[in-house]
Amino acid sequence: MKIIFQKDELARALDLVQRAAQNKITSNTNNGIYIHAAKGVAEFQANDFSIAIRTTCPAVTEEEGDLVVAAPQLPMMIRLLPAGEVVMEQNKSEGFVRFSAGNAVYRFPIRSTDDFPMVETMENTSSCSVKAATLADMVNLTQYAAATDKQKPFFTGILFEIKGSSFAMAATNTHRLAAKEVTLDVPADQPGRMIVPASVMTDVVRMLPAGEEEMVKISWAKSHVAFSFGSTYFISNLINGEYPDYHRVIPTRFDSTAVLDLKAFRDAVAMVSPISRDMSYKTINFNFEDGRLDIYEEDKAIGSSRASIPVELTGEPIHIIFNCFYVEDILKHSRGDTVILHLLRNGPMLVEQEEDKTYQYVVTPMRGR
Repeated sequence: MKIIFQKDELARALDLVQRAAQNKITSNTNNGIYIHAAKGVAEFQANDFSIAIRTTCPAVTEEEGDLVVAAPQLPMMIRLLPAGEVVMEQNKSEGFVRFSAGNAVYRFPIRSTDDFPMVETMENTSSCSVKAATLADMVNLTQYAAATDKQKPFFTGILFEIKGSSFAMAATNTHRLAAKEVTLDVPADQPGRMIVPASVMTDVVRMLPAGEEEMVKISWAKSHVAFSFGSTYFISNLINGEYPDYHRVIPTRFDSTAVLDLKAFRDAVAMVSPISRDMSYKTINFNFEDGRLDIYEEDKAIGSSRASIPVELTGEPIHIIFNCFYVEDILKHSRGDTVILHLLRNGPMLVEQEEDKTYQYVVTPMRGR
């Protein structure tokens, strides 16, 4: 087997599949990266049984063949090679594969291809298509609200709700919720409701093509979801569990509404939050009254901080306390000149965007000390 790659194309293909490669060399399973080359195309596969990835890149195939490289260091080391051609060679009598470029030569052990868990395309699936940029934006606006505590694993995922032309994502850790909805150009062929691991979406977004009009096909079956774009196919297990109806969490009645300059609000929270972050409860106080928002926190052992900004308040004066990180997170993901806070005296706050009414963020208050 003798294949010639352009270094950048080889490095990109390996980078795409390495997340699914089983990296424990001492494992009894046939781990590694599968490479098959024929007719000017090299196919790469990796499969750790929770996710699996398949992709291709151009190659000059002087001698066709396939093999499994058992080397977790391979993607990183290929990136270190000089630009230009990389030659991959493997003699049938040898138990290793050689990569060479310039004055560098790498040798890695290989394993049998017979037992490699090939990445199969799902059958009998439902599907929809969405622009890659839209998918990345939806993940960015929701993923941070997911739980990291694995005691309730379905909250570590992102809910996908697909029905007709509507595609919504939601994530929550039960203390805050982020939800974003878009309209698909072409309606989905079947409705779908599934929980996708948030960590999987991190990998999918990292792999997405950058073009404005690039499309991603999302396919799903009972226990799996797949993302197809370009020559890349990414399949993942879904999280088992019944995700709550997040629509019921979003309040529809409020005691007050506050309209704030987004930059001024963001700057004021940033001035106060260093004190909040050093406190055990991470609290930050908001007092809405007389056209002014006072933001403050105090701890005898740490110190105090306070900032005030104008507010356009409709309704009753309100004092309310939140986790400072939850407030900072939504301000990082807010856009436009203003942000709208819908407030309840003893209930969650709904944050509404000036420019995007399809993006909603709900955060529950904390008790004062």
